[in-house]
Order: sequence, then C-alpha cells, then structure tokens
Amino acid sequence: MSFVLGFSLLALHAYAAPAEALPAISEPAATRFTWVAIPNFGYDVDDGFGAGARAELDWYKPGYDPYQLAFVAQAFATTNGYHHHRIRFDAPGLGTQHKLRLSGHFAYRQWLNDGYWGMGNATTLERAAVDSTEAPGTQRYRYTLVQPFGRLTLRGEIGGPWAWFGFLAGRWSHIETYAGSVLEAEQPLGMEGGFGVQPGLGLLYDTREPELTPDGGVLVELAVRGMPKLPGAEANWISAFASVRAFWTLAPGAVLGTRITGEAMFGDVPFYDLNTWGGLIPTMGFGGSDTLRGVNFGRWRDVNKAVWNNELRLDVFRHQVLKREIRWQLVPFFDLGMVWGTEPIGDFPVHPGVGLGIHPIVEGTFVGRFDFALGTETVREPDGTETAETNYGVYVVFEHMF
Repeated sequence: MSFVLGFSLLALHAYAAPAEALPAISEPAATRFTWVAIPNFGYDVDDGFGAGARAELDWYKPGYDPYQLAFVAQAFATTNGYHHHRIRFDAPGLGTQHKLRLSGHFAYRQWLNDGYWGMGNATTLERAAVDSTEAPGTQRYRYTLVQPFGRLTLRGEIGGPWAWFGFLAGRWSHIETYAGSVLEAEQPLGMEGGFGVQPGLGLLYDTREPELTPDGGVLVELAVRGMPKLPGAEANWISAFASVRAFWTLAPGAVLGTRITGEAMFGDVPFYDLNTWGGLIPTMGFGGSDTLRGVNFGRWRDVNKAVWNNELRLDVFRHQVLKREIRWQLVPFFDLGMVWGTEPIGDFPVHPGVGLGIHPIVEGTFVGRFDFALGTETVREPDGTETAETNYGVYVVFEHMF
C-alpha cells in the first residue's frame, strides 16, 4: 500500500508593476510580475516525513503568452532519503519574430526507497513482504537510485497551431540494491548506471486556450528520443512517443479533459529508463501523481506503455488574496494504464485508478493539486492463490496532471 499525506500552505503572493524595471514591448503599464512562495510538508510510508518549499516568479508583458518569463525553484527532502531539488525556467516569445521558446529543467533526484517489482504487466506482491515490518521484508521491492538530471528544450512556431521542439538531456545514475530484493535477484539491464545523454525531436499541434488551464482545444505530441551508448554505460536505445490531450467546456465552470499517452522503446533500455516518458515535458513513473494515480510509482515496467487519464474540472469557489484571484476546482478523475512487450500482460491487463482532487489555481498560471486516489494490487498468498486488494494514494503536488 502506498499512502501519502501532505499539507501545503499558501504563504506569500505579491504583486508589482514597475514599468521602468522591465522594458515592455508596447504598453509599460501592463508590465507586471507575480510571485508565490509555499512551504510543503508530507509523509508517506516509503520515504517518511518530508519538508521543503516551492517558489515561483512570473513576468508578464503584452505580446507574450502565457508570460514573458517564469522561474520555479523547489527543495524537498524526507527522513528516509528521498530528495527532489529542482530549478526550472520557461521563456516564450524569443527571437526577432517571437516564435522561439526556451525552457530548462535541472534537478537533483535521490530515492533510497525507489520501487522495483520485476518486469512485465502481471507482477504480483508476496504476502510475506506486504505484511512484513522487518527490514528484509520491507526492502524486498526497494532499491536506491541517485540521478541528477538536466534538460534544455527549444520550441519553435511553424504556423498556426503547429510547432516543433527539440531537446537535449543528460543524467547520471547510481544504483544500489538491498540484500534479498527483487532487483538484486533479477539484475536487469542498467545495474551499472553511469552517464547518459538523450537527444529528442518532436512535433506539436496545440489549440488549447488558455494554455496552462485549458477550457477547450487539443494538444497533440509526436516525438522520438534516444540514448546512444557511451563508454561505461549500457544504454543504447530509441523510442517513439505519442500523446493526445483534449478539453471541452460542458457548462460554465465545468471542463472535461482527457489524455491518451503511449510510448514504444527499442534497443538496450536500462530498467530505470523504462520508467520515463518522452514528449515536450519530461515525466517519470508508470504510477504515481503524473501518470496513474492510486498505483505505486514505477509499479510496472516494460518496453511499451500506455495510459489514459480523465478529469472533470469543476469550479466551486473563487476569492482573492492580496488582490490576486484564487480559483478552487473539485476534480473527479479516473486513470487506466498497462505495459507490454517482453513479459506476460496477465488475465486483466488494464490497471485502474479512480479518485477526487482539489485544485487551487492562482492567476490562471499557478496550479496546486491535492489528489486522493484508489487503485488495485494483486497479492500472492503462500499457497499460490492471488488476492485482489485496494491500494491508496494521496498526492500533494503542483501543476495539472495534463
């Protein structure tokens, strides 16, 4: 069972409009910036108690959509050794014709209790490990992964809703296993870790409006990425990625959103790369807050993977804090997903997750998520029979899932 509790507090949200400080394209009076600072506290049974903070700073100017420049900084660490410290920036409207957009994402990521349950779509949990409170049992499906990461993405407009993008990412991976763990026993490709460089290219069709909190439109992504073999590393693979997001306004304050995403990987793919996705925004996990809620992060792995996510976003309350509008949404959702390619998919191959979210939205650009989800898990009993059990997940994160 994965059970995460968290609490976030909107601490500071300020506003200024110094026209002389930021040269404007047209009307200086319209230039402004906003910033948000939020402490974040959490707990989960794998990583323990955690604390950190997130700050976001956005500059707005006429002629730039959704802003001229945005910075995000986050620090978060837990008592059991999970760390996620990151810096991101996003700069649309670059170039003489304002058709280029540059973004960067740099992070230090560390999991002392990352999950590995084996390969394929039909892996089950052993009853002895599920019920154990001793270290050998609790570490049966765990290992350590340290993975600093960086990525630069350049996006350019082609015309109308069409755009291209290219990225270059780099990461260094270090793996340690626990005695008696599934990872130690199976020794999949990638155990040596090492440095990897990942280039990628993609095509976008984007009619969402507005971009960050859409009321309508679609976003279609097609992309290829790969990782050539470097000295001392085992990776040598390429992948094809496709994703479609669509949004419809059903009534004032009621938006239905859906996302279908899939990826096929070919070549020598390390086990930890099977847990990543291509596309414009780097995403990790088959399971967890960004792909399949109610399912453990990285629960299933194979060379092909697909998820289908659905949300009904209902505006229920609006108010102001320091002259800034905050909109609250109630979001029922359900997710489906599966992996396949090299191992059996099982008798019931689709893994479901359902739940309810509360999403505060500040100024239409800052989105928080409190998602409560239920999923399913299969436990193998000592006599060989299998028992279906409910899995729980509570996610306190930022930005819409899609």
